[in-house]
Amino acid sequence: MTGSFRVQLVNMGTRGAAFQAKLRCLHEYHVRLLSNQIPTPSGSDIANTIKYFSQTLLTVLKDVPCSPLEMIKDPSLDQSRMSSYPNLEYQNLYNALTMLLDVASSIQNGLNLFGKALLQCLGCILPFLDKDLIDNLPYLAASSISVLPPSLHQDIINYLCYYILPFTITRQSDDDQECHACQSVSAVIMLVFQYSNNPAHHCQLLESLMRLKHNVVKDLLCVIAYGTSASRASAAKLLFYYWPAFDPNLFDRKGLLCKFTNNLIPFVCQRESCPNAGNAEAVKVCYNHCISILYAVDSPPPLYLCIECANEIHRDHPDLSFGDILHPMQQVSMICENKNCRSSDKSAVSICFSSECASYNGNHPIRYCSQCHGNRHNSRRGIDHIVHRSLPPMMMMDAEMQTYMVEAVISLLREAKPLNLDFGRDSSSDSKGSAGNGTQDTLTLEDRQLLGRYGIWLLVGRCKPTADTPIEILGRLLSMLFHWFHITAYSYDGQAESTLEKLKLEHVCGWLKDVCDSHYKDFIDCLLPHPPEYSRVGGHWDTLASRTSHLKEGLQRLICLIPYEIINQQIWDTVMPHWMEAVTNDVPEKELPELKIVLSKILDPDMSPLGFDAKAMYNFVTIRFEKTTAKVQQQALHWLQNLTKLEILIPLTQLFAMFGDGVRIMKHGMQAEFHTDKIGKGSGSKIARDKELQPPRRSSISPVVEDDSGNTSAISDDEAPISRHTEFSTDAEHNLTCCILMLDILLKQMELQDIEQHSGIYTTVCDGVCRLLKCMVTAAKVGLGNHICSSKECGYCEASVMWHQLSTKLVQYLAPLDAVRPPDAPLPEIIDDEKPSRKSPPESEKESKTRDRDVSLSMAPLPIPLGPLGPVPVAVPQPEPHSVGGVLVHMPHVCSVCIFDFHFPYFY
Repeated sequence: MTGSFRVQLVNMGTRGAAFQAKLRCLHEYHVRLLSNQIPTPSGSDIANTIKYFSQTLLTVLKDVPCSPLEMIKDPSLDQSRMSSYPNLEYQNLYNALTMLLDVASSIQNGLNLFGKALLQCLGCILPFLDKDLIDNLPYLAASSISVLPPSLHQDIINYLCYYILPFTITRQSDDDQECHACQSVSAVIMLVFQYSNNPAHHCQLLESLMRLKHNVVKDLLCVIAYGTSASRASAAKLLFYYWPAFDPNLFDRKGLLCKFTNNLIPFVCQRESCPNAGNAEAVKVCYNHCISILYAVDSPPPLYLCIECANEIHRDHPDLSFGDILHPMQQVSMICENKNCRSSDKSAVSICFSSECASYNGNHPIRYCSQCHGNRHNSRRGIDHIVHRSLPPMMMMDAEMQTYMVEAVISLLREAKPLNLDFGRDSSSDSKGSAGNGTQDTLTLEDRQLLGRYGIWLLVGRCKPTADTPIEILGRLLSMLFHWFHITAYSYDGQAESTLEKLKLEHVCGWLKDVCDSHYKDFIDCLLPHPPEYSRVGGHWDTLASRTSHLKEGLQRLICLIPYEIINQQIWDTVMPHWMEAVTNDVPEKELPELKIVLSKILDPDMSPLGFDAKAMYNFVTIRFEKTTAKVQQQALHWLQNLTKLEILIPLTQLFAMFGDGVRIMKHGMQAEFHTDKIGKGSGSKIARDKELQPPRRSSISPVVEDDSGNTSAISDDEAPISRHTEFSTDAEHNLTCCILMLDILLKQMELQDIEQHSGIYTTVCDGVCRLLKCMVTAAKVGLGNHICSSKECGYCEASVMWHQLSTKLVQYLAPLDAVRPPDAPLPEIIDDEKPSRKSPPESEKESKTRDRDVSLSMAPLPIPLGPLGPVPVAVPQPEPHSVGGVLVHMPHVCSVCIFDFHFPYFY
């Protein structure tokens, strides 16, 4: 054993023991800071210990013959690289630095010194780390920005851009896939964008990444989709700032973008004896680790030099090669920057960060038009260039990037909030850790408006619907867009409102109409009160709210879409039955008044923003009385009853028309009514007679079945949805229920619309009432059937009594107070239900009765008292019933009277 080798062994043993001793000091510092032991170590004490490791690592690296910076880019050479170093506890040092960074917030003084020493040591330890730790190093360095003071933010960015990222994210995995360090780029971007308020730092980091990595736009979309509000805002701005416009006609890029790099601090020469130290910008880089340590003792390799220092070193070492440093973009051009461009369309479509192409632009990244891009990057040249093109359409992206794109649009649209909302509340958790650094998430209203516009541009420009677009993606985008319409309707005024309205009318409405044309069913599903699970995004779906609140906010969304003609007659008739049924089933009676204002805005003829008249507005109700079953009618009547409870006026002419159609169809029960149109003059033929006698077809309309959404996490009610089950099963019983609801709604609507009482029988309203009552008696045969009570408490009899009481109230409401002449005595005979016709009274009596329109009611075998309006039906005394108009809450129990003879002489 030679003497020199013996000395080396002794030195290695001494170095290893000192290394371990210093590591124990770092662990002791960590324990004292973690447990807050007195005296706590200062930042300068910890920094001095860390500097020992930096010098030791540089000393070890200087003795390595091979180039570790070249070997580190190839993972297959990791074993050879690690075997060239002495056996020191590099991994334990890395772990100790990580633990100290976790407790850095407990350092009371000297935090700046600690931060500088930590960053320097992270740069020095990089060549000594194995694969897993190299992949974690970019995130560890970026996370230091959350605890180190703002004065060190520029140093953190410099170490990331010049010493860590160029040797970590450029590594390729064994299967030619991106390494794990590349997958942490989005996290690095988010940390820097969140904790640094300087846009120059954001630009410097992003340009460095664009120089080193393909498809950086994917990482930006990830930050926009899942990042904090502050990081999302910066990422969205830089996305539209750097990447070529995907649709120049969609927005005015000149007026939108500003220059971000005004206060960019250049990276200066790192040579210790530089004649222009601190002022000369670095333009060359030397990757020889021995030369780097020789001319910059305290800096990790590589060595960044100004042009003067590079020439001087090259004279001393002529065999050295230097690389060029890519300068920052001075200006983001919208046209081709090739001086020899001959294309007619000079719009920039790509940007190249390779040294070869940048040399044509003064070592700045260069933008190319479509023709120049094809000339510079094809199968023969430029294959290895790092080129960033404009954002592709969503359906051309891979599955992961497509997900980021959709969530990015949703997140940007979600940033829009109304004026009366506390913005800080939503972002309190995001900025909690940054409170000490002064990076509170305080986005202004203008910033939020701009973020919403970014989302709209991405949606309209890159998310155009196609036949292959998954309905889950389309549903999420539609739901969030409807929420944005709702929010922007109340958030802005003045110039901002004008800009938004122009954006809606020129671009968004056209996109929605395209979706409606290509995916009509999915479009309708997103407008329903209980949309599919994947469409429950934004607004009230992001909160834990009651069923009533969900319906109220959903109706508000619907209102905000109406002025833009997105809701046409067909869509209106399709979605409104679901909303009315949801109100009927989900809203408790005591909470129904909360929907009065929003329903009045939609359905009140004087307040509604709908572009069609009252007849078209209530068409979705009208069609449910035309050739439909009693169950369909009963469901629609419950809707009208709720509207009447909320004092929403419905034109009486429409009510008479609806109810008349509904009552006439009751003649055939489940069958539709006979054709009433004349067959023609040749109707005497056999075919015509067969058609006239043939029962008509049944309507295809069925009762609306609305999802109760009881299993969704966004609904907080413990109570189950309201059920509307009835004990009736036969057609006659359902028909009678419908008739009762019709009269009750009609009576209350007359009161709401201030119809004059006791106006006589010669008014339009009275004529409609009389026709309706006549139809109910003749077509539905109310009170004239051969009913036999099946139990002591007969529900059908109770319903019959209620119908008679409501009929009496209607007649009393319209009939004059003083009769012209006393009414005739009641007829002695009882009307036979099975007789096809009734015996007409004498002509003179018929004329008199037709003139007076008096109502004669009889109820055998009880005596019939006469009142000022004529005979009054007598029934067992019962409590006054109640309903919308005071009738339908408690039904009186009348079991001794089963059959009522009802006489309206002027009906026949």
